[in-house]
Amino acid sequence: MAVEEAVAAAEEVEAAATVVEVVAVAVAAMVGVVVAAAVREKNLDSIQISLEKMATDPKVHTFEDVAKHNKIKDCWLIINGKVYDVTPFMDDHPGGDEVLLSATGKDATNDFEDVGHSDSAREMMDKYHIGEIDMSTVPLKRTYVPPQQAPFNPDKTPEFVIKILQFLVPLLILGLAFAVRHFTKEK
Repeated sequence: MAVEEAVAAAEEVEAAATVVEVVAVAVAAMVGVVVAAAVREKNLDSIQISLEKMATDPKVHTFEDVAKHNKIKDCWLIINGKVYDVTPFMDDHPGGDEVLLSATGKDATNDFEDVGHSDSAREMMDKYHIGEIDMSTVPLKRTYVPPQQAPFNPDKTPEFVIKILQFLVPLLILGLAFAVRHFTKEK
């Protein structure tokens, strides 16, 4: 009895595989008909253009998705309707990473154009291009939200040390002046 059930199940699987093969052949035939019609019409260019466009269609990002990338280790910008992942360029940007971070979370086209970038800078942008922006998701006016980063302290010294030194250095100079006066005074 188990052998008969196994044979019946195998026949069902074989029938299902045949159905899948028939569907695959039908789909291939439909694609072939479209291509054959285009070839008959000598419209090869349109086929090539369509295939190239399908291969190079950039991803479309929403504004909310792009706005999330506003950190030094993850920075995306919107310039002229295109989305750029400039994270690898953060350390190399001539204006510093603060300039790039301040352009996150908004359409940075005006910021980019106001600076007057060179042609080589514009060409360099191509390697950071990751897609297009869905312009319907970009707000007309957006309030500025500062990027999340630690406050800038170039010398990395704690502020209390600086305040103590501002108090102690003048006292040290005054004490040194009294000491010099005391030891150089004639008796």
